[in-house]
Amino acid sequence: MKSPPIRHAAIQNWLGGDAVVVGIGRRTALIGGATAPVVERVEIAYETSGQPGLVDVVAKRATRGEEAALNSLDVVEPVFPDLIDSGIDEDGPWIVVPFEVGGVIGWTAEPPAVVYAALARLHLRHLGRVDELPAEIPQVDEQFLRSAFTGFAPGGIARAAQLGPHAVFDRALELLARFAEDERLLLGLEVLPATLIHGDVYGDNVIAADPGESRPPRLIDWGSARVGPAMLDVVMAARRAGVAAYEEAWAAKAGTPMDEWLVATGTAWATAVSNATFVGATAERSVEVAEFLLDEAEEAIDRLGRQLSRRT
Repeated sequence: MKSPPIRHAAIQNWLGGDAVVVGIGRRTALIGGATAPVVERVEIAYETSGQPGLVDVVAKRATRGEEAALNSLDVVEPVFPDLIDSGIDEDGPWIVVPFEVGGVIGWTAEPPAVVYAALARLHLRHLGRVDELPAEIPQVDEQFLRSAFTGFAPGGIARAAQLGPHAVFDRALELLARFAEDERLLLGLEVLPATLIHGDVYGDNVIAADPGESRPPRLIDWGSARVGPAMLDVVMAARRAGVAAYEEAWAAKAGTPMDEWLVATGTAWATAVSNATFVGATAERSVEVAEFLLDEAEEAIDRLGRQLSRRT
């Protein structure tokens, strides 16, 4: 599969002013996750008012969902990546975004509050308007849940088990089998309003802020973007600070606090779904954390049932 194209006009438009691209330099392969077969850091040489400059961008072979989602953000948020260019060629969709200097905050760290505030504004922007989003953005639906519980998560458990058996693995597989048939999760999908979500909000997808440069953190890798319940973007890694920032930003933007029943139901549903979906990937890193996810998922599915019974 060939490298994504770098189109001079798009780079010049992003740089602004009288910038002129004078050369495409070194391409360096980057790790792109499960959905990106080609990800490269590309050096761009340019001139502005006759003065030379260098800037790096990331050129990525994306999914159609990621390309469509980035084109549909429709909000100005420094936390979200600028989409410099995108398109579809014979090798599929591709995107070009700025290269973000700095490292990720780490998979166990809570993303900063500003990330959740930005997500709240994004969710409100598309709430009740998902029919306007491109059909290429995948849906969180019954098929998605079944695939997560019977394919993605068990695959992670199988890889973790290659290092040796553990009771947590058996418990995880049993829970996943139950969740794949649990009608409460499907009922949750029916009552929870959908919006555009990032789908994988945790520390390994957040570039740390640089206070010295007044640069905010960046939420990267939109390859799991979907149309689904908003709380899926909150429960995966947010703790008290993240949840509070999310609710405050929502109330400020909407002019009214979040609906208490929808928050409680969405939190329970999303916790059960997220923890079950990622228990396999987590078990590959830590069986202790995987066990904690299972405990939370069991409590959340029962809480979801109680919430749903209050509405009927």
